[in-house]
Amino acid sequence: MLVMAEDSISPQGAAPGRGIAFRVGMSLGDPLSGRELAAFVTAVETGTVQGAADALALTQSAATKRLLALERRVGRPLLERTARGVRVTDAGALLYPLARQALAALVNAEAAVTSSSQDEPLVIHASRTIGETLLPQWLASFRVNAPALRVSVLITNSDEVVRAVRGRTAEIGFIEGRAESMQGLTELVVAHDELRVVVASGHPWTRRRAVPLKALASQPYLAREVGSGTREVAAAALAAKGVELTPALEVSSAEGLKRAVLGGGFTLLSERVVEPEVAAGLLSAIPVSAVELRRTLRALRRSRPALHEPARALWSWLEREIAPAA
Repeated sequence: MLVMAEDSISPQGAAPGRGIAFRVGMSLGDPLSGRELAAFVTAVETGTVQGAADALALTQSAATKRLLALERRVGRPLLERTARGVRVTDAGALLYPLARQALAALVNAEAAVTSSSQDEPLVIHASRTIGETLLPQWLASFRVNAPALRVSVLITNSDEVVRAVRGRTAEIGFIEGRAESMQGLTELVVAHDELRVVVASGHPWTRRRAVPLKALASQPYLAREVGSGTREVAAAALAAKGVELTPALEVSSAEGLKRAVLGGGFTLLSERVVEPEVAAGLLSAIPVSAVELRRTLRALRRSRPALHEPARALWSWLEREIAPAA
């Protein structure tokens, strides 16, 4: 398509482009590249390709490639290279003001979307261990620098967290162990903990320094529901040692298990979860001998598309403040 411009606005020092046939080769389905337009506008305004590269945090070679790609697209040279830098051609003078307007429109479009979503809460889904013991303090620390931030947290099991992140119901999720499939997901290790045998304070096992692995089958096992990260980590570790436990009771919350175990039997829970009850003398948390019950706690997000604010800021904060100490 040819566009005839009777008059054009030119950058300082550029000759006006009157009656210049300009080949844009553009359709709504395939517009000119914003990155290439940015390289062109910045080169015009700085007067050099190197200046454009510096302003856009590119190498000079990368900036040159963008400029050449734009010239190939429009079918006309846009910049004339000189010993002192670059100056616009007649076609470049036509494009320059329109390119600036296009870039400004893109910036305004992003700002409008960002502004419209500022009142929407950041949605997080978390497994129970993380959501009830670690996440509250993390969010309190993060919000020191973002006091206006609204956050909505749903506490569920790890399988549900993964589904929520994949289904875009949650922007960030926290799970125990590892997702069955990490395809399309990015993970960040945020903590470690260890599962312990948890019994009421008067239970005979409280006199032991560690519970023998074989002894577990002699007592009623109270477990979290299917899909719980706590249950899956425990089952996998025990199965690796040839032990399979059939739950006498399944409860969908750690709080429910802590109450149930007061009546007898044992459960396997994170040592973090039972700290208050252990300190109060209500429960005892005892290691299991001959099996590794240490697990990794992870944050999850979708790999694509990229996170938007404020989820992006929280993820960066987790990378900077939490992950190094995990």
